[in-house]
Amino acid sequence: MSDVEWHSVALAPIVLVHGTESLIADRAVQRLRGLAREADPQVAVHDLSGDALGPGALTQVASPSLFGEPRFVLVPELQSAPEKLIAEILDYLPAPEPDVTLVLVHRGGNRGKKLLDALKKAGVPRVDASPVKRAADKQAFVAAEVARAGRRIQPDAATALVDAFGTDLAELAAITRQLLEDTTPEPGEQAPVLTLTEVREVTAGRVESTAFAVADATIAGREQEALQLLQQATLAGADPVPIVAAMAMKMRQLAKVSAPGASARSLGMPDWMIRNVTREVRAWTDRSLARAIEAVARADHEVKGAGRDPHWSTQRMVMAICRARRAG
Repeated sequence: MSDVEWHSVALAPIVLVHGTESLIADRAVQRLRGLAREADPQVAVHDLSGDALGPGALTQVASPSLFGEPRFVLVPELQSAPEKLIAEILDYLPAPEPDVTLVLVHRGGNRGKKLLDALKKAGVPRVDASPVKRAADKQAFVAAEVARAGRRIQPDAATALVDAFGTDLAELAAITRQLLEDTTPEPGEQAPVLTLTEVREVTAGRVESTAFAVADATIAGREQEALQLLQQATLAGADPVPIVAAMAMKMRQLAKVSAPGASARSLGMPDWMIRNVTREVRAWTDRSLARAIEAVARADHEVKGAGRDPHWSTQRMVMAICRARRAG
């Protein structure tokens, strides 16, 4: 079995993604699914989990097709798969179908060891999704995240980003995405290389940066990510007040830019900020903005003494804003 990095893994008849770091595992699966769709947009995608785990599940989706269409088959929780599916995979391993990509995700533990040993003996490509601990590996992760967006980052900039946000990989990924979004050029313009100066602007205030990461994920409608970032901030001791303040500032920006005749001069905002906020506001209506602003106002009132649980108030605010965005 040959180990490959998540950001360079290629399509193969069978690929194993093995380890407890969910973010790395998810990135590997996203890359493989994307490669399968690039190879053939008509690829059939099958997820063998939940109700799809009936008898003969793998045989049904991987058997030779009359029309020969390619298939992408994902087993997302191999460590919890029923024994019948494990047996099917063992039977399938010696002669996989040429038009099928079978991706097996094992998230750790000893269950399924017989299959893991068989996959290793067969030389199946393996993505190591172990927790990323070394600073150099985290810097490589940042560089890969930036490259995934078609951009580049200077080594000292990646180092500074890891120094500020390297304690949690999910937060590191979120702040990297925020940095990319903040420096996205207009269509037709060349994307700049991310520099140490831009990273320092983002990391100047550690707690403040975390608050804006929560706000950006919330406004973009990424509810699960926003709640995860909020929980991490809470565990790190972040005060709810600056989190609500960051959200209020972002909502004010959206409201200002959505007003008729808004411009950089009239709003006193730099051009790059106007461009970024304009992209964000396209997903909002006047009604959804009003609802979100109400949610922020309520949370602001509660975290400054009117509520019993400030942390619950910020969580409810995040969920309310994401719901408002989805409702339109």
